[in-house]
Amino acid sequence: MQYLRTVKLKDGRECVLRNGTEADGQAVLDLFNLTHEQSDFLASYRDESTHTVEGEAVFLKKKTESGNEIEILAEVDGIPVGLAGISCVGPKCKLRHRAEFGISVDKAYWGLGIGRALTEACIECAKAAGYAQVELSVVADNAHAIALYESAGFTEYGRNPMGFRSRVSGWQEIVEMRLVLDDRVNKQRDAVLFLHGLGGSAAEVEYYRPLFPDCELIGLDYHGIEPWSAGQEIFDTVLELFGEYRSVSLIGYSIGAYLAMHASVDGLLKKAYFLSPVVDMESIILALTAQAGVTEEKLKEQGTIPIEGGLTLSWEYLCWVREHPVEWNAPTAILYGEHDNLTPREMIEDFAEAHDAALTVMPGGGHWFHTDEELRFLNDWFRKER
Repeated sequence: MQYLRTVKLKDGRECVLRNGTEADGQAVLDLFNLTHEQSDFLASYRDESTHTVEGEAVFLKKKTESGNEIEILAEVDGIPVGLAGISCVGPKCKLRHRAEFGISVDKAYWGLGIGRALTEACIECAKAAGYAQVELSVVADNAHAIALYESAGFTEYGRNPMGFRSRVSGWQEIVEMRLVLDDRVNKQRDAVLFLHGLGGSAAEVEYYRPLFPDCELIGLDYHGIEPWSAGQEIFDTVLELFGEYRSVSLIGYSIGAYLAMHASVDGLLKKAYFLSPVVDMESIILALTAQAGVTEEKLKEQGTIPIEGGLTLSWEYLCWVREHPVEWNAPTAILYGEHDNLTPREMIEDFAEAHDAALTVMPGGGHWFHTDEELRFLNDWFRKER
């Protein structure tokens, strides 16, 4: 890739940003060695370098000829003072939308705006190359760099507490950051998918819009309450939203939460909000069969048995839930009513502990949050958990 731009620094001098070429091999190697002596925030030490002038020349030649990678050199008064570049995470179909970003600046020129200029130049090149996302890793203690990246639009998505082992300070925590470039993603807000409870509808999502004013809320009218079918609908919907919005969260009400937990979407969610969630369907089915005076043998023999309340007991459903225990890893907050008549408190507490979920119990609350007092509590809970 080719790049050329001149920017004015904070001290009034001009800085030329250009793609490094084959002829810059020695200058780039000298700059690399210098910056790796000056900072303990980079990924290696100077004495670990195996780079050669010839190797740098070949590297820069490849970058210049590349259609989606570049190494940009910053020069002040003809002196190389900074280096930054982007490279493709991988050539495979699933990886080539991602670019890695790296940067280093001579300490004598810190605070002049060179780091910002190089960062913006690389973002510009990444957009021109058609990347959907730019990624970087930064030491958590490098507050100035993090502030720069955040001001450029990067957001944190994870941390590695033992990312680096410094000779000076020991373990260094690494912050993983990303910048989304895809216009389709950037132009949208965060999405929140609402899954209603038994007998409910997607229209209930309207109640939650004021609680998420900065998000796009979507209600899903899934068909049926069978996890093997509704779960696929939920997965397909979350996957589609994941590709269109910056992030996807989920509100699962009662059985809606249970179906979500069998939809294999936890790895795609920013957060899940569960209201009176059904966490043990087997216990509920067995309780209903006992209330209806139905034995398991009879249910197995007949397959399905209608019971009071418009419900139908299903042997297939009972077998399925026994064979598919809940596996759930998304960050989750649970709101539970003290007088919930479907799930005992001990059961919801055990579930929350097992899945590291934040549990809030409303004193006197029921399974369906519908009274004025319950709704006020629910509203306050959402504002706290967001």
